[in-house]
Amino acid sequence: MIRMAMMTAAMFVAVTTVAKAQDAQQAGGRRGGGRGPNIMAILKDSLKVSDAVLAKADSIQKAGQAETAPLMEAARGGDADARTKLMAARQKQNDAIKALLTDDQKAALDKIMSAGRRGGPAPTL
Repeated sequence: MIRMAMMTAAMFVAVTTVAKAQDAQQAGGRRGGGRGPNIMAILKDSLKVSDAVLAKADSIQKAGQAETAPLMEAARGGDADARTKLMAARQKQNDAIKALLTDDQKAALDKIMSAGRRGGPAPTL
């Protein structure tokens, strides 16, 4: 009985470890199913922005998510106008976050973003 419990626990640990590793690989610095790179990770890890800038960017991103959530639902429902509005809202969010950065940081961000493009549409922040 004890052996069975130990074997079950060991299998559980092995499966969850593999699942977490696969999840991290699949995410690959992206969020939400590949809609674009994780801007917060780029700001923090690559651009080394201050905590104040990171906090402002986070609030911009959260406000943008609240604004785009209903548009995403409408676009999923086939509303072509919602898709156009969604792209405009995301561009507004990108511009607001870029406004927080220095010119050097903006250039570095553009370089990182262009490196992520692989023939598809431009990634969003």
